[in-house]
Amino acid sequence: MVQRDLYQLLDTESKIHLLDHPHFFYIERNNKALGTITICERNVTVGLRNKQALYIRYFAFDAAFQGSGKKSKERNSVFDQYWKKIFDTGNLSDSEAEIKSTFFWAYIDPQNFRSFNMNERFGFETIGKFKTIAFSRFNPKHASNVAIALPEERQELFALINTFYKGYSFVSDAHIFEQNQFYVLKENGKIVAGVQANPARFKIVSLPGLGGKMALKLFPYLPFFKKIVNPRENKFLATEGLFWLPGFENKVEVLLNGVLFLTNHNSLMIWEDCSVKRIKELPLKWGMLQRIKKDNEINIVLKEVNLPVDEKEQLIRSPKYLSGFDMT
Repeated sequence: MVQRDLYQLLDTESKIHLLDHPHFFYIERNNKALGTITICERNVTVGLRNKQALYIRYFAFDAAFQGSGKKSKERNSVFDQYWKKIFDTGNLSDSEAEIKSTFFWAYIDPQNFRSFNMNERFGFETIGKFKTIAFSRFNPKHASNVAIALPEERQELFALINTFYKGYSFVSDAHIFEQNQFYVLKENGKIVAGVQANPARFKIVSLPGLGGKMALKLFPYLPFFKKIVNPRENKFLATEGLFWLPGFENKVEVLLNGVLFLTNHNSLMIWEDCSVKRIKELPLKWGMLQRIKKDNEINIVLKEVNLPVDEKEQLIRSPKYLSGFDMT
């Protein structure tokens, strides 16, 4: 069984230049492209520690490399051996010989059977799940106390973000303050909440069921509704680093509304580990998009390389920080 792509990201060409320490691998045979994989080196937290790790950003292969069964394994033996060596040693270059102490991680939709099969072939294991939360407004409200963070406020913001996500794994500053898109909410001149919000676009290729097919045909012709869902070019904000000070939970809606207004958007996405519900249980109205979107869970998968037992246990046990940049 093969799942069709439901959407197509439209910003890949520009975002590829913003990747943090990327390594690009390209596979071809007889002048035909068979696959590509991009792995980013990133300094992240493992609970309260820091670790140099490897995030699998792009992973796309021809169906011949994604199949299962004896015939497929025989055909791809060289391919499998090459990637098995990388995933077993953490070395991205043939010139390196040592086995590092690190880990690879990625996000895989369990309904994407081809990717899930590749995941199992190379020894990855699921260590958590996350969901997407949508905030939308047909007419976002202006908030005079919401603005882009000033350069001189960044050190303070890093400290606030690290405090909010203390004990999380995968926390990184790689894409915080990207393109000066971090917004703050102030009360009496004091920063009480903030969020990184990157503009993103995608095209909806297909939606399941008869209702999904009808929606794709109707939405582009419903001017008011297509502010929230436009199949041809859906614009939204991909967020990360959302935080608030204790006691200011009721101000997060003001922040998010203000960010939509300032950026001329109608929706934004937040990603949260299913093991925590700090964001999902905020006292705010999420809007129409959250009510109509599919509420599926995505797997967080890990391939550890020579990790101490306590570090691996910490990765499994701790909540995971999720970057909106990585999701788009």
